[in-house]
Amino acid sequence: MSIKIFQDKIFPQHISDLMNLMHMMVFNGTDGEEKWDTYLTLLQKEYVALGLAQYYQCDHCVDSHSKSLLRLDKAHKDALSRNVNAIVLFLRIDTRAVSGSEKDHWVNAWKRFATRIAHESNDDAAPYLIGLAIGIARNDDFLMEFCGAEVKRILAEQGIPMREAIGELESVVIFMKAAASKNRVAGKLEHLLEG
Repeated sequence: MSIKIFQDKIFPQHISDLMNLMHMMVFNGTDGEEKWDTYLTLLQKEYVALGLAQYYQCDHCVDSHSKSLLRLDKAHKDALSRNVNAIVLFLRIDTRAVSGSEKDHWVNAWKRFATRIAHESNDDAAPYLIGLAIGIARNDDFLMEFCGAEVKRILAEQGIPMREAIGELESVVIFMKAAASKNRVAGKLEHLLEG
């Protein structure tokens, strides 16, 4: 397999191979032999993966998905890291812990911010896909409903089947949760075994 998801020598090779295969299936819609229909673009999935990598604070994943995005979209290099960082910072606010007026202010500020990000990335869905993915990852009902409604509207306008697109997004979330969980502790486990 051409991509190496995990960089350590602890993880069993057969499981690492399985994760590499899952990466190909989730991001490219293929296992190398068979190909499946995809509903989100590779660029959208990489934006979501980078957002989740930053949310999970996994340096290896941030580096890997930043490089993938730059290969796909060199024109937006500066906006890329600035915007995805800002999106994740914005989404770290748990709206369940704020007052109603603070939540209203958050919603209005997010809509202005998301409009700017959508314009800079040439993708109306990108900020809301990242928001929905983070909502799914942390089981945040508000983010799932709020961002999900916008994703549903945008995808409907583009004629993209919602169920299939959300299934694809959920696959990215599940993959990133597993990969980031592993990669964040790899160095610590190596250090543990050295001592």
